[in-house]
Amino acid sequence: MPAFANYRYDLTSNVRAEIVQGYDQMISRYVREGKIPYHVNFLFRPLPGGEKVRKEIMTGEIERVHKTLTQHVVRKSDKDNWKHLRPIFIGCHDRPVWKHEKELGRAYIPNDGLHFNLIALLPPTNPLPLGMDQHPLMPRQSRLHVSLADHFAEKEKAYLKDPLCGIHVTVIITGTMADYTLKTFKHGYASSDDILILK
Repeated sequence: MPAFANYRYDLTSNVRAEIVQGYDQMISRYVREGKIPYHVNFLFRPLPGGEKVRKEIMTGEIERVHKTLTQHVVRKSDKDNWKHLRPIFIGCHDRPVWKHEKELGRAYIPNDGLHFNLIALLPPTNPLPLGMDQHPLMPRQSRLHVSLADHFAEKEKAYLKDPLCGIHVTVIITGTMADYTLKTFKHGYASSDDILILK
């Protein structure tokens, strides 16, 4: 078994469930306010070091992606009256649930299967014609004219830099997917400090 399967953190299962429920409510509020929710899965090439080092590298890559995405979404992200358009990331490192029939495939999965899942909350895509991202008679708009999945595909070279090798995006249609995204924390294999929030 991978080493990370042998430890658990101190919070009780009820407390962890309550924390996840709090994130569920937070995400629901953002959606009610008009944000579009996406589930995003990040995959990495083999990383050096132990689990702590790997997690730090992954977190650094997620922060880089968030910074790059923010530049594409918000014209003046540092200005208070534009900050409501900044993308929001809420996520955690994730671990695979090994199936008996897949045991032989474990040797081919990098980083012992460690990867990163998050929920991305973005403003709606820009309804204006391509080439125009703002209109003086309309509220401030996102600069994106396409979905998050299409944006990542169009700008792949800007996002997929070693060691990040894959970004998979799914629009969340029902619920928030907070329970799934934070399941490593919920089941006691991550601490609350491992939950990443970027705004």
